[in-house]
Amino acid sequence: MELAKFPATLRSLIEAEMVSGNAIVEVGHSFPAPPAGAYIKLANKVSTRARDNGDGLCFYDRDNSSYSGEFTDEKRFYFVLEPPNPPPADLDMDAIRKSLEPKASPAKVPNVESDSSFALSVEESATGATRVLQFRDKRPPHEVQFALERAIRTLFTQAMEDGKLCLRAKANIVGADYDFLLRFEGALTVWNCYSLRADVVWGKLPSDHVEYYRKTSGTWFAHWTGDFTESNRLLANEGSAERYRQLCEEALNSEKHLVSVAAIQQAIIVAMKEGARFCDSHKEGGTHILWREEHFVRSDYGDYPNEQHITDEIAFLKMLRQFCHWEVTRSSGKDQLSEFDTWRLILRQMIP
Repeated sequence: MELAKFPATLRSLIEAEMVSGNAIVEVGHSFPAPPAGAYIKLANKVSTRARDNGDGLCFYDRDNSSYSGEFTDEKRFYFVLEPPNPPPADLDMDAIRKSLEPKASPAKVPNVESDSSFALSVEESATGATRVLQFRDKRPPHEVQFALERAIRTLFTQAMEDGKLCLRAKANIVGADYDFLLRFEGALTVWNCYSLRADVVWGKLPSDHVEYYRKTSGTWFAHWTGDFTESNRLLANEGSAERYRQLCEEALNSEKHLVSVAAIQQAIIVAMKEGARFCDSHKEGGTHILWREEHFVRSDYGDYPNEQHITDEIAFLKMLRQFCHWEVTRSSGKDQLSEFDTWRLILRQMIP
């Protein structure tokens, strides 16, 4: 019988559940078990022990459509699964329909182009929204650019327009199209002055999605700009023209040495050996990628802990490319990134 292959700790749990009146409703060899393992699903939740870690077993409360909890051992080859939780109560469709009814247009906030006392302006219509933020930051333009590229997962292009350094980008965020303009407005003694404009369009999306995109566009903008210091618009003749020129030149030349994929990859390897790293986290754990004791190390923690040591640079770069793929391509929409731009965005995700 398949049960005989289960570790003793899991067999004891299954046998105790059978004695208490529970039953096996399914035996399988797919997720969450690997091909070499198996799982059994019970008719009812486990009642003969706490739904917690202990006695050589690990418990995870998954609460998904297939099962509600899992018991396994350290090797994670064999699993005892509980049935899924009952579905939630029926949704109040009247309340949902009422929430989707058109709302009165919000009051128009004065535009920063005509009123310098507002650091943030917001203009909304039935098909989109425009937000403009005036802010000051001690970082030079290219470092502000890199921070936004890391947060939004899109690349900005640099150009001098009417004597100002302008950086433009496009992105698709959860189905809505965004256009960005970051403008370097002026250089003070310590602070640098910027404006960031974000135009989002949702007019082509279904009408019942409008309220969602109206709300989330503001949430995204606040997330991207949360690290910036809001300020009034720069006054005429305020700031140093010479310092502005120097910072523009520095920004325009900041990555002229990164002329190929190989150059970017080498920059990543050098930086990691000097202490840089890659990190991510999610509800089930996370990952740290770093250089330690003459090895590249990928350390996964949480529900699926693992540690991988890589000495070969080519193998490491292949792993890193796969690891970062979704993060760096999710804002590109239907536009496919070139390998060069993909690696530029991977570089942005690196933490110095």
